Amino acid sequence: MHYLVKQLFPPILNTLRWYSLKYGWKGNYSSFEAANSHSKGYNATHILDRIVTTTKKVRDQEIPFERDGIEYAELKMNYPLLSTLLWAASQNNQALTVLDFGGSLGTCYFQNKAFLSGLKNLQWCIIEQSNYVEIGKKEFESDQLHFYYTIDECLQQHSPQIILLNSVLQYIEHPYSLLTSFKETKIPFLYFDFTAYISGQEDRYTIQHVPPAFYGIDASYACCFFSKAKIFKFLDQYYTMVYEFISEPDKYFLELMPFQYEGQLWKLN
Repeated sequence: MHYLVKQLFPPILNTLRWYSLKYGWKGNYSSFEAANSHSKGYNATHILDRIVTTTKKVRDQEIPFERDGIEYAELKMNYPLLSTLLWAASQNNQALTVLDFGGSLGTCYFQNKAFLSGLKNLQWCIIEQSNYVEIGKKEFESDQLHFYYTIDECLQQHSPQIILLNSVLQYIEHPYSLLTSFKETKIPFLYFDFTAYISGQEDRYTIQHVPPAFYGIDASYACCFFSKAKIFKFLDQYYTMVYEFISEPDKYFLELMPFQYEGQLWKLN
């Protein structure tokens, strides 16, 4: 009976039940700058305050996992990421240095730390906005976890094997320039995760409206949906795709268009 109801339930109504007039991804702006000018921005103080609180709880083992200021009662495993990190370490004599660009205060580090404990050496380097780096150095830095303002600053002290872009590239104002700078570092692997794509030849610039369940107050920031054809063509100039995957099974909606988050591992040519 459940199957029959699903088949009879009009697909458009199934989509509408997840659609929110207030929250989610809205608009089709001419540029990232135009979308950003109509949003509150990711660097709002209340967002950082919430993430500091939840990350401290993970660090102090009061909760098993946090992401984007949300506390979880159980660890949310990311098996594609963990397997990729272990594989990268296996190519480097069981040592691993990660350049985690936009890695917040260590969400992925704390998520995977216990499962990487058997490595001979682990160094996790986060590049973030200055206010995150300042609090990161003060509250969270350790022998393994490091915070840097720039890529160059990080590379003066470390030689990463992999660059991690976990739900971050779509929030960068000049993503293609950033990808070019990554190519110039000669870091052998580039890992994308939780990235959304659209069909067609052009990227789409939107505003993501986030409910208060995340940061305790309504938030909004510019977000790009990449043309998969465009960005893959760009990456193919410098990298070869090793594999791709679906980041999670859940579907989301760009207005009424469903999408899933995806990821890939790329190897520098």
